[in-house]
Amino acid sequence: MERTNNNAHESWQRGVPNGMLISTYRAYLADLEFLREQQENREPLRKSNRKASVAPRVLKTNDAAAYLCISPWKLRNLVQSGEISYISGEGTSPWLFDKPDLDRWIESRKQKL
Repeated sequence: MERTNNNAHESWQRGVPNGMLISTYRAYLADLEFLREQQENREPLRKSNRKASVAPRVLKTNDAAAYLCISPWKLRNLVQSGEISYISGEGTSPWLFDKPDLDRWIESRKQKL
């Protein structure tokens, strides 16, 4: 068995951790190189099939709250009080919000001195 203290492999000794076989270290380096190549050739993941240039018209609760610069809890309270209308959603987002409705709410809240 090859060991790192073998004088025939002095050039490998500088990088090989103590007690690790040279063959194991070579395999480790080959794996690192493979992973680097995979990382360089990887395409970024898309969140959805929707084209990046298409902006959604309806927003989920957290996105609508961020759009209005309020907390999701404040948005829920505004819906329950009837100030903001919503669209019934399905699945994980029971409420969807139409951007024009959110814009109208913003316009109704504007004040002048």
